[in-house]
Amino acid sequence: MIKLNISKLKSDKYLVKSKKRYFVGDAWLNDISDKIKIKGEKVYLANFNNGARTKVHYHQAGQILVVTKGKGMLVIYKRTSIKKDIVTIKKLSQTSLQEGDVAFIPKNTLHWHGALKGKNLVHIAFNIFTEKAKEINQLKDKLNQ
Repeated sequence: MIKLNISKLKSDKYLVKSKKRYFVGDAWLNDISDKIKIKGEKVYLANFNNGARTKVHYHQAGQILVVTKGKGMLVIYKRTSIKKDIVTIKKLSQTSLQEGDVAFIPKNTLHWHGALKGKNLVHIAFNIFTEKAKEINQLKDKLNQ
């Protein structure tokens, strides 16, 4: 058994640098799964300061967000067309997030999440992997060692 107090975690500078292209504004991460030796899934503590957020993205499998502090937003999109390497998207839904909320984002769903303007948001993200995604993740881990 490994115990971890997330209130004592700080930004993992290497992780933030490697993931910087996925964020807008002042956001930082800490890889909880690495600290408590979880294999096959990824669990991150994510902090979004003063309106920071992720860029629009998707996951190969589902993602669960557990909000631990602050106020934020989860926005879901749908691809409407793809022409000559240009993807057009349309907003499907917008959901407010606050402390205590749990949100599930299905696999291959375009979305972004983060803090409201002028607010901060902290959440734990559970990235659920398919078998193929687990294999890819294990290869990435080996390359990063």
